Amino acid sequence: MKLSSASVSLRSRLQASSMLAVLAGFALVVLAHRELLDRSRAQRHRLAADQVRQELLQLSPTAGPAEFQAKLDRLLTPGRVLWLELEPGRPYRWPRRSATVSQRVKLAELVDTVKRRCIGYNHLVAFTVGGRLYLCSSQPLSFSGRPALLRVVEDISADLERRRIVLLLLLAAAGLSSLLTSILLRLVVRQTLMPLDQLSAQLGRIDAESLEQIRLSGTGQPEELKPIVAAFNALLDRLSAARQRQQAFVDGVAHELRTPITLISGYAQSLQRQGHPLAGGPELELIAREAERMGRLVRELLDIAREEAGRLQLGRDPLDLDEALLTAFERLEPLASARLRLRIPEDGSPPLGLGDSERLQQCLTNLVENALKYTPEGTPIELFSSTSASEAVLHVRDHGQGVTLAEQERIFERFVRGSSEANASGSGIGLAMVRLLMRRMGGEVRVEAAPGGGADFQLVLERVQLSTSAPLA
Repeated sequence: MKLSSASVSLRSRLQASSMLAVLAGFALVVLAHRELLDRSRAQRHRLAADQVRQELLQLSPTAGPAEFQAKLDRLLTPGRVLWLELEPGRPYRWPRRSATVSQRVKLAELVDTVKRRCIGYNHLVAFTVGGRLYLCSSQPLSFSGRPALLRVVEDISADLERRRIVLLLLLAAAGLSSLLTSILLRLVVRQTLMPLDQLSAQLGRIDAESLEQIRLSGTGQPEELKPIVAAFNALLDRLSAARQRQQAFVDGVAHELRTPITLISGYAQSLQRQGHPLAGGPELELIAREAERMGRLVRELLDIAREEAGRLQLGRDPLDLDEALLTAFERLEPLASARLRLRIPEDGSPPLGLGDSERLQQCLTNLVENALKYTPEGTPIELFSSTSASEAVLHVRDHGQGVTLAEQERIFERFVRGSSEANASGSGIGLAMVRLLMRRMGGEVRVEAAPGGGADFQLVLERVQLSTSAPLA
């Protein structure tokens, strides 16, 4: 059991949320810094423009052009251009260029741009000329009794460059902080989720055999997990009690059924041996056959109960698989209406596998009965063996409809039958019993598509080399 899922794990969500919070915080800092710089620059420009206007207003009303120009020259500061206009767009006198205004910018172009862009009073307008960014404002004045306009133009390119450097520093700090935050978050999240990992490990150790013994420990768990641990332990208690009741029921029913079935089968066989008038008819033979089938079904139910209780034990002895197939063929051929085909093994050493002889015959019986039940009348059922470097395999191959890829695993579950078997009779535990027994023998059962159509059921055992094998069971 893992905390992560196919979508997004809790750990990833916590880390992503924290990282987004850090990045969002830096983004807000950058935006706030930019806004504050813009407002501060605008405020400084307005204060400078008001100061220039106040200085000019202090001149005598009868002051001439020379006094105004001299005053403007004294107020000229680096990065700033000042001039008066008696008519829009026509400076009274061409302004002087301050030290920090780019020499590449033509004053005529600058004045023309101001005329077009800087309209109205007390409005700040930003524009670009010659690759430089300027900020402009206009102030009303009275010049020699005539209305005039004071133009204040400031080169703010240097401010923008400083702001760009600060922004780069903030981005670098954001990247470094994100890296450190990611490392710290990984450690913190791992430490925080460690109780969940420990709880997951405890859950992974619980299986059918340990359901009654193992309970989750709440010692050292966070307060948030203790109710979950208590609820899960209560659920395990209920599951354990239900499983015990189920096992007791199945065990009891199987034992109760076994006695009358044994009596029916015994009396039917006795009547057949004694030459009863019904011995040659189909009725007595049907009774004996169905009693045997019911007895086998009861034994399988008992085996399932023993398996769930951990009491089912099987042997693992070297077996001659060709001999096992021959035994199954001789036993089942009378019931198969001449449909069974036993392939003659090739010359050479017989294939050997580790298994339980009696239980292997039970598996072969279930597979042959399954093939007889769910394949058309008259189609052959083949029995043969094969080997690989590490496996010895018994094949029961039919020529029916086959098993779809989606059902090749599902048909081995209890009380499940394939989609093509909906109208057929059966308990639904035959193939499940085969899987249970094969796994107890250290092998497996699988099904593949047969060449030419049909299903190839394979009983796979661990192969035993003849040179190292023990005496055959």
